[in-house]
Amino acid sequence: MSKTIEERIRIIEDIESIKKLKASYCYWADAGIAGDPSGMDQLIDHFTDDEPWADFGPFGVHKGKEAVGAFYREVVPATLSYSAHMVANPIIEVDGDKARGSWYVDVPCTLQGAERALWLQAKYEEEYVKEGGTWKWKSITARFDFITPFDEGWVKTPMISTE
Repeated sequence: MSKTIEERIRIIEDIESIKKLKASYCYWADAGIAGDPSGMDQLIDHFTDDEPWADFGPFGVHKGKEAVGAFYREVVPATLSYSAHMVANPIIEVDGDKARGSWYVDVPCTLQGAERALWLQAKYEEEYVKEGGTWKWKSITARFDFITPFDEGWVKTPMISTE
């Protein structure tokens, strides 16, 4: 059964809202890493209250809003002193008040303490739910392709220790 024009417009509007949510994620995360805690607060506020989770591979799996919040407020700024998230190639599938998205992310960043410039690349797999007319994250999974020193590159050193 084909969708009505209204249903098709709603899906396009939902996809655009999810793209805006993801772009905001980049700004909020970068602001939080740069020392503005309100950035991380904004980011965390856009996770659903219903048992969200974040899987960041070597940085752990964080289940529940409190654990997800602690990850973004504590682990991320303790790991990086600078970042500039750039997401691309979104593939977003909307199904009513639920959606899934895949994104690539490239992040020039600086490792906290060592003040070492890095390149980071990953693929995000995300689940979203619409709550009260607003799209929120149910889950974020990051699968890292590389975290490499700027001066060495991913061929020579594909994955450094971030500890």
